[in-house]
Amino acid sequence: MIMESLLYLVTGASSGIGFQIASDLLEQGHRVIGVSRSPSTKIEKLINLYPDRFFYDSLDLTQDINGLPKWVMELSKNFGRFSGFVHSAGMQQILPLKMNSYAHMLQVFNLNLFAALALARGISDKRVMSENGGAIVFLSSISAKIGQSGLVNYSASKAALNGAMRSMAKELSQRKIRVNSVLPGFVMTEMIDKWKDVYNSHYIEKMKQSYPLGIGDPKDVSNMVVYLLGERARWVTGCEFNINGGMTLGSQE
Repeated sequence: MIMESLLYLVTGASSGIGFQIASDLLEQGHRVIGVSRSPSTKIEKLINLYPDRFFYDSLDLTQDINGLPKWVMELSKNFGRFSGFVHSAGMQQILPLKMNSYAHMLQVFNLNLFAALALARGISDKRVMSENGGAIVFLSSISAKIGQSGLVNYSASKAALNGAMRSMAKELSQRKIRVNSVLPGFVMTEMIDKWKDVYNSHYIEKMKQSYPLGIGDPKDVSNMVVYLLGERARWVTGCEFNINGGMTLGSQE
């Protein structure tokens, strides 16, 4: 039973893992500000189910990265102090190295890394985060650990996010702000439909055979994120959590 309704900021809330995290926090009785580039039918569902506890803002996080801390400050003035922040918004770009360019690199890093750091800066402000401390969770990826063709920019951005997380965890520990990363493996989300030419039925079947516990569901990742946001994880910071159904155990026997 929730004794207190806490406030959380969740990016990428319109679909996939971000939507699941927002849903699970709301189900536990918390308040959530969900953010995404554009609304969806899933966002409408949350607004209808939780009109007093779910608040949505449509925002392209890459348009004014320097302005994100101020935006977070305004949210805090309107809704109260935050107890946590989850950066689930992300961009996956499948691109051969020979076709890569600075513009492509910047496109991925702006959302996956730079926006994440700017939002973390805003949320960790003494005027924004709860006086009791709180938690920041970054959605990284198994790609930060395991190489995959065509994902150079994506993998690099997620690996950089993990490095930033560790430094941030140490810097913010004195204010009881915990910072961790969750590294999901292959999860069935709307992103699979976007890249269906790559993630076709043959590829998905191959993935099922590669994962000892099978491929994942957004709920599998959300369970860990919600734990890291809560009081039960009060002694957990600066860690990377591999949520990948055993994929990183190596080749199957």
